[in-house]
Amino acid sequence: MRILLFLSSLLLFPGTEVLSGPIRSQHVEAELIAEMAAIEPGVPFEVGVRLRHDPHWHTYWVNPADSGLETTLQWNLPEGFTAGEIQWPYPERIVMEPLVTFGYERDILLITLITPPAQLEMESVELAVRADWLECKEVCLPGGADLSLRLAVSREGAVRDADRAEIFDRARSEWPVPTSEWELSAVSADGRIVVTIETDEIWDPGAADFFPLDTERFAYLPPQHWRSIPTGYAFDLLIDPRYRFSEEAFSGVVVISSGETTRAVLISVPFGTASGGAATESVSGFGVALLFAFIGGLILNLMPCVFPVISIKVMGFVRQAEEEHAAVWKHGLIFAAGVVVSFWVLAGALIALRAGGEQLGWGFHLQSPLFLSGMAVLFFLLALNLYGVFEVGATWLGLGQKATGKSTWTGSFFSGALATVIATPCTAPFMGAALGYALTLSAFESMLIFTALGVGMASPYLALSAYPRWLAKIPKPGPWMETLKQSLGWLLMATVLWLIWVLNLMAGGDAVILLAGILFAVGLAAWVLGRWGAIHRDFPVRLTAKIIAASLMLGSIVAGFMAIHQIAPSEASGISPAAGGMPWEAFSEERLAELRAQGTPVFINFTAAWCLSCQVNERVAFSSARVQQAFAERGIVPLKADWTARDDRIGRVLAGYGRSSVPFYVLYGPSGETVTLPELLTPGIVLDVLNDLEW
Repeated sequence: MRILLFLSSLLLFPGTEVLSGPIRSQHVEAELIAEMAAIEPGVPFEVGVRLRHDPHWHTYWVNPADSGLETTLQWNLPEGFTAGEIQWPYPERIVMEPLVTFGYERDILLITLITPPAQLEMESVELAVRADWLECKEVCLPGGADLSLRLAVSREGAVRDADRAEIFDRARSEWPVPTSEWELSAVSADGRIVVTIETDEIWDPGAADFFPLDTERFAYLPPQHWRSIPTGYAFDLLIDPRYRFSEEAFSGVVVISSGETTRAVLISVPFGTASGGAATESVSGFGVALLFAFIGGLILNLMPCVFPVISIKVMGFVRQAEEEHAAVWKHGLIFAAGVVVSFWVLAGALIALRAGGEQLGWGFHLQSPLFLSGMAVLFFLLALNLYGVFEVGATWLGLGQKATGKSTWTGSFFSGALATVIATPCTAPFMGAALGYALTLSAFESMLIFTALGVGMASPYLALSAYPRWLAKIPKPGPWMETLKQSLGWLLMATVLWLIWVLNLMAGGDAVILLAGILFAVGLAAWVLGRWGAIHRDFPVRLTAKIIAASLMLGSIVAGFMAIHQIAPSEASGISPAAGGMPWEAFSEERLAELRAQGTPVFINFTAAWCLSCQVNERVAFSSARVQQAFAERGIVPLKADWTARDDRIGRVLAGYGRSSVPFYVLYGPSGETVTLPELLTPGIVLDVLNDLEW
């Protein structure tokens, strides 16, 4: 019976009549086609606008991303007919830096469901639509067409057009479809939305992509970071800093490519607790984060990074021992203010840069060759001042006073600021989790956590200032103070050597030679100032000495820094993977995915040459023969993620773990379990973690 009906339809309804025919703009051809040769009154049917693109030209999806306009359809239908929404095929990511757009370079069919009225007396109907699009390559051109077709009306049942059926079936296979096999959750982490997909399915994370339907709240250019987790997969999206993301859920399309097969899944993601390793070891609660930050700041005073500025603090205590209680307390408050304000400046810069899409973390300024060079020059001058090469009184950052002279408020504030800046290469226990949590909050809440960190660091000095009797055991002023002052200068010189070493790893030998030239000129300027700029010299001599010293110092710094700025960071920055005897491999997301797919245990060492805590762990824990033997016996592959120079890929991976600082250590165990280790390691700590797992 169906065959007879179909044969009769060929006689009664010879086919769809395309009134407009294909219409071509400059680079896109459009045509209106229908799946049915004849429609039945009251029975919905589908029609589609087919777009064929010239090579490398594209039109846009419903969310065009950074630029572009979605294709629109305006229907002109007979009375009683209604048109549904466009059924969009899955899009393609089209990158034209600095922009990313979502659209189509392939041929597509934009299908719309048309519903006719139940009563339809006419023998045929004419459908018309105005299609408008933007067609782009290097340039964008507006395109459009008025399209129409005529369909027969059958009261004995709709008749499908066999010639068009395959086109429509293929187009439907490109529709994103929901799935009940995935469990979805999302959490805001480190300026991003981290999405977790719990599923038993297996695919290559590098072949997956997410296209959000939200047209405003995401930044599209930074590549999405997809990764395998024990329960499935996770990926993260950068939030556009112009918008505060507060929705309870968001939707989009996940596109997974496997060979010649592509699958599109429509998802709606609720906010909740991220599962798996997407945001491990996060801080629970704002109050706990404040406490962690305070404790971390307190412990920061015991970290090796603070040792180079101990000279400034010791000399400050020596000077304050002879002052009145009120004056000592004021010095303590101003020192604390210097610490806290410096934390505010660094935190504000970090938050602002991350909001602009930069993948930066705590200590980000140490990834700049110019900052390293500037700090080397500063500490070199401070050391020369402690040696007595030159004295410029209280105006020299509060550090040029004679050892027996009164301290200045400027000196106390500067001491606190300098202590903060030089402490940033270290991450103390409790501090890493608190910083990672802080960068997921609003700017105000983040600044409160950084304030707690600064107060924690300054609290021991506030306590000494509040109870000056603790300083009573310091000997009376005498020649020993000058000896102590000059001796402590060697700590600052050691800092200069460390900064030069880091600069060499980051920017190479040319930058080191330039910095050596700057230090020579600065040292000569300091000697001229100390030799002929002293107060006992005649005014013309002092003025000439100051002009020569200023010219040498400023000229060498400006010229040298401009030259260093032109040097690209070395691709081989950081520490040799074989340092300390551990057979480190260079970290990459591809290598991690490969090892985890094989079920191989993996240890990731997030480190940097400028991170003193990292270097202590390298030499204390990872150089241990027992630790190296334990890794070898268990088949653990050690990967080193070197963040010495700026690397956005490592920044994104750290963000995925809810962290923004180094050191950070992650162990993927034999059963896929994820274990994070503390910031400070000993061989015993590492071995205890390994022994707690079942191998």
